[in-house]
Amino acid sequence: MDTPALQRLRADFVKARAARTGAAVCAVLNAVVTVALLLLLYLFVDLLAYRGEIPHYADLSAAQKRAFADEWAARTEEDRKEGVARAYPLADARFQRLLAKDDEELKAHSKSKADAHPFADEWEDRWRAGVYLALRDRVSRAAADAWLPKPEVPVYRGAPAEAPKDKEPVEVVDPFAKPEYGALSLAVRERNRWTGRVVGNFADLAGWTWKPSSFLPTNATYLTGLFVLAFGLALVRGVLVNATAYLAAAVTLGAVTRLRRAIHQHTARRGTLVMQAGGVSEASELLTRRADEVGASLNAQLRSSVGAPVAAALLVALVVLTNVWLAVAFLALAGLVWVVGGQVAAHFRRETRLGERQAAAANALLAESVGLFRLVKCYLMDRFNQTRVERQLTESARANWRTLRGAALAGPLLGSVALITEVALLYLGGRAVLTGGFTVAGLLTVAVALVALALALAAFFDHMAKARTGAAAAEAIYEFLERKGEPAEAADAEYLPPLTTRIEFRGVSLTDPVTGRKLLTDLTFAVPAGARVAVVGPDPDERRALVSLVPRLLDPSAGEVRIEDKNVRWVTHESLRAQVAAVFLDDLTFTDTVANNIGCGSPEYTLPQIIEAAKLAHAHQFIERLPYGYETLIGGPGVSLTPGQRYRVALARALLRDPSILVIEEPAGPIDDDTLALLDDTLARCSAGRTIVFLAQRLSTLRRADRVFLLRNGTLAADGAHDDLWRGNDHYRRLQMVADATAHEHPALKVSE
Repeated sequence: MDTPALQRLRADFVKARAARTGAAVCAVLNAVVTVALLLLLYLFVDLLAYRGEIPHYADLSAAQKRAFADEWAARTEEDRKEGVARAYPLADARFQRLLAKDDEELKAHSKSKADAHPFADEWEDRWRAGVYLALRDRVSRAAADAWLPKPEVPVYRGAPAEAPKDKEPVEVVDPFAKPEYGALSLAVRERNRWTGRVVGNFADLAGWTWKPSSFLPTNATYLTGLFVLAFGLALVRGVLVNATAYLAAAVTLGAVTRLRRAIHQHTARRGTLVMQAGGVSEASELLTRRADEVGASLNAQLRSSVGAPVAAALLVALVVLTNVWLAVAFLALAGLVWVVGGQVAAHFRRETRLGERQAAAANALLAESVGLFRLVKCYLMDRFNQTRVERQLTESARANWRTLRGAALAGPLLGSVALITEVALLYLGGRAVLTGGFTVAGLLTVAVALVALALALAAFFDHMAKARTGAAAAEAIYEFLERKGEPAEAADAEYLPPLTTRIEFRGVSLTDPVTGRKLLTDLTFAVPAGARVAVVGPDPDERRALVSLVPRLLDPSAGEVRIEDKNVRWVTHESLRAQVAAVFLDDLTFTDTVANNIGCGSPEYTLPQIIEAAKLAHAHQFIERLPYGYETLIGGPGVSLTPGQRYRVALARALLRDPSILVIEEPAGPIDDDTLALLDDTLARCSAGRTIVFLAQRLSTLRRADRVFLLRNGTLAADGAHDDLWRGNDHYRRLQMVADATAHEHPALKVSE
């Protein structure tokens, strides 16, 4: 399933053309080697079944005798003469009868029992002459001569040659009695089939298939050669399989790494509000699960999209060439499996998916019923609610039964139909063997080929399934990558010096880019340099949006933010963010060493500078007690810090940069009083010469602030000193009362240092 999104993703992120081509070539060669191993299996089983023996005429089936009679009649007179002369060099004139072509009586013999006809010996002699001619035609004249009896051994057929008068007749040993001929046996028995031609050419090139070695007989030499060849092909196949997997993995890894880098970079370009409104979880899913799905699709495509079809085509061709009717039967039964088993299994899989959705709905209702305990107790709804729960339990059980039934029956049903098909194929193959139209070696080879074909098809269908999943993932990723990023830096942006005058908000309005909700509306106010101000309000999104405008994590929809009378749109990001440091509760620490958490891995800051910043934030003491001090890994698999410790690390990170503007989101969670006192001391000592903007949570912070800004419904509802607002603004007073009540309901937790 090659969708435009998946094609575009491969064009944009899949590089290493040589590795891609190499993976495809290795996959094709692997298919070829697999077929070659099956052919060697055919030769191996044939050798074990027939032991390299060329059968006598009497051992042939009736069908084979009729075929030979037609073959002998179709030969030219020169061929028949050569065959008889080479097979019986001592034959007298009476053996001219063997050359007969149109003798109806001899032809009729091929339809009778060999031991019940007076001409059986003559047909045996013709058969031997025909064997010589078959070896000459299919292999080589040298192989045919090797099959002939040794010249010094006389042959007595028909009228025997005259024996010396002065000696008694001696017993003659039949030179054709079960000798070993290796591959020549198969070349003779299947001389009129494609296998005979292939084996003949192979034997012509490889003399070890029918010549004995200096220390091994013919069959042992042949078997050893097959073993060495199969061992070599198995090694080659192993190399090809691993090479395909390695090259596919290398290409996939590079593509997924580039894809994840693009997702991460675009995530960094997104606005703060966008990421807060679910963008982080979406980006995380794209960076992990969706990228993995694309990688699995690319890997399967590299390994199976070319190799699996080639392997399937070669294996089908092998089965067809081995036995056409068995191949037709297999295709017919495979169609039956697809139509019957596949469709029924698909029905049960659909039932499984439907059951899962119904079960999820039923479980949601059960969870709701459990959450109604207060309502049930207050309104004496016990019996009514129990009835509802019982009904929901019944629905849940019915949905789960549908899910389990589909999952339990889909696979076994398809397997049962496939097993019945295999049994039928074995029966048909057995009948073909018994009637002489097939060999045991051919049957076993076809069986193994069908198994290999099933594996190739399974790999191809797995590739198709992963391609569908990868296509959906690619569409989701491109939809994300094509969204508008954060405000770009102007080409002629200016350098922003440290703040010495004021920060101004002039007619600032801001719309949430995700929901479209108006967060800020026509805000106009100024913050003098060196002031300590606090921003409060019932909506945390409004407060965060306001302070995010200062480091230009997002741009206002209307109006402008000015620092040192410079519009932040027209200053460089680097100089702006060097002057503005922020401590947000969502971004206190990350998984790395303490030193990297404070210095952010920048070589600009030395360890002594990091230690001084940690001392200023009252973090040095607990850092020194960590297992490896500043090199201790924190977060994730590392050491877990308390909320207060994490907050002080984040504060040290901000102070290390010596910013002129400090944005502080006060902790609202479980921070003990001692830690809060240390934080107050830090902020008191570092406030000189800095402008500090608090997202305030504590009454003590509001009392120490030079000015408090109250946001309500996106507008500046009031501003002034805390005492003035407390006396003159009902909304401010009510907000602080709610905050105070919340603080009493959830007292701060004591955190050990």
